[in-house]
Amino acid sequence: MAKTTRALSGAAKDAYFRRALEQESGIDMPVGARLLDRLQSGVAQVRVRLDAGSGEPGKVESGSAETAPASVSSAQEASLNEAFDPFALNVILVLRTRGRDAVLRELEAIQSASSLRLLAREQQLSIGTELATLAEIRDAIATAAERRVANRKAAAG
Repeated sequence: MAKTTRALSGAAKDAYFRRALEQESGIDMPVGARLLDRLQSGVAQVRVRLDAGSGEPGKVESGSAETAPASVSSAQEASLNEAFDPFALNVILVLRTRGRDAVLRELEAIQSASSLRLLAREQQLSIGTELATLAEIRDAIATAAERRVANRKAAAG
């Protein structure tokens, strides 16, 4: 028996929400951005129905609530696979082996605030939501990594 649903979490879940909101023409950008941020931070995992025979996600299952259709094209499925990988850079490892400046240099390659926030969330590095510029977000990520390393050293010693 073939699978009829697929679980999405992390970057795949975030990309799914982003695509679903982009498909809706009645949502203006500020409202859509706030809704996307709330969904990405508030939902840990979704189960997506696979359309019969196509293997593509089609509907989101939400427990006992009604399901809402959200068809996904093959081009959008490809973008799911090419989505930002928040684990491509291990911030803690770079900090411990090469230092804070190396972390900041590595983070400079990421030119999207949402990607930086995703990296911080997935690597469990707490940063403030009020940060506006890329430089502030990068600095907050490096500081959170330093705090985690210091906490680990304190707990071990």
